[in-house]
Order: sequence, then C-alpha cells, then structure tokens
Amino acid sequence: MPHSHHSHQHHLPKNQRILALSFTLIFSFMFVEWFAGFFTNSLALMADAGHMTNDAFSLGIAYFAVRLSQSKPKVAKILTLINGLSLLFVAIFIIIEAFQRLYHPAILKALPMAIVATLGLIVNIVVAKIMSQDHQDNLNMQAAYWHVLADLFGSIIAIFAGLCAYFLQWQWVDPLASGILSLVILRSGAQISYSAYQALRQ
Repeated sequence: MPHSHHSHQHHLPKNQRILALSFTLIFSFMFVEWFAGFFTNSLALMADAGHMTNDAFSLGIAYFAVRLSQSKPKVAKILTLINGLSLLFVAIFIIIEAFQRLYHPAILKALPMAIVATLGLIVNIVVAKIMSQDHQDNLNMQAAYWHVLADLFGSIIAIFAGLCAYFLQWQWVDPLASGILSLVILRSGAQISYSAYQALRQ
C-alpha cells in the first residue's frame, strides 16, 4: 500500500505537465476555430470549436482535480462530474442546432472550412498522443482524454462535411455530421458522468 501511494504521488507531476501542455495547445487553436466557424458559416466547424472550448475547460478542471486529488479528493470527484456533465451540455446544444440547420441550411465557405478543420485535426492528434502517455489510472485524466478524442473525431467530420460541400454541393452534410458528432460526445459524457457519480457515492 505505501508503494502504491508513492507511485500515485509520482504520477501527479507528470499528469499536471501533460494537462498543462494539452491545455495550452487546445486553448490556442480554439480561437482560430471559432473565428473560422463564423467566417465559413459552418456548424460542423463551430461544433468542433465549441467542443474544443469545452476541451480547454475540461483540461483546466482536470488539472486542478489532479492537484486536489490528495488533499481534497471529494472536490476532485465533483470536478470530474462537472467535466462529464459539460460534455452532455455541448452534445445537446449541437443536436438542437443541427436540427435547425437541416430545415434551414446555410451556404458554407467549404474550402477554408476544410483547411481549418485539417489544422484542428493535427492539433488534436498531437494532444491525444501527449495524453495517451498517462490517462488510464485517473478518472479525471480519462475525462479530459475522451474530450480530446471526441474533438479529434469532430475535426474529421468537419473535414468530410467541407469536402462534400465543396465538391458535391451537399450543404446538408454539415448539420448531419454535427449530429453524428454530438452522439459520440453524448456517449462519452454519459459514461464519465456516471463513473464520477458512482465515485462520489463511495
């Protein structure tokens, strides 16, 4: 048991470094995606930007939760629950907006949208690679990691929607792709929220 405790303590600084670096990358590119989403009129890109904003929020929460995991474990568990619930909030928002866009499609600036989404994909791959080093043994790290993976998938969807709009003039792919992304986010949010709730009850 002492050895296990020492091992957990040893992981804390590494977790914090991973979260701090991941937060910096996500937070920086978040502004690029928001601006590009509004400029290109792409819901998929704005959904990806919204999820990237939520990623930054999640990584910030995870960072403080890791720092508090030893001194205030209950507070850390509450922060994890907030992390999971924030995913649910983002998913519901995207679903509502996607339904509205299906009935009132918007004309996309497809090529800039696909380019920015590709840059977002690269950022998310880098962050996912960084976080894959050490996320399995900590629920908060898992929550943040799932945020990043869902966002990575969102970038792929945004690229696909942009290419369909550019080459095939299929504007409807954008809200449909956003709806698919929201289901992925909803699933991971529900799993994390449930796990955090169970941990709080113990």
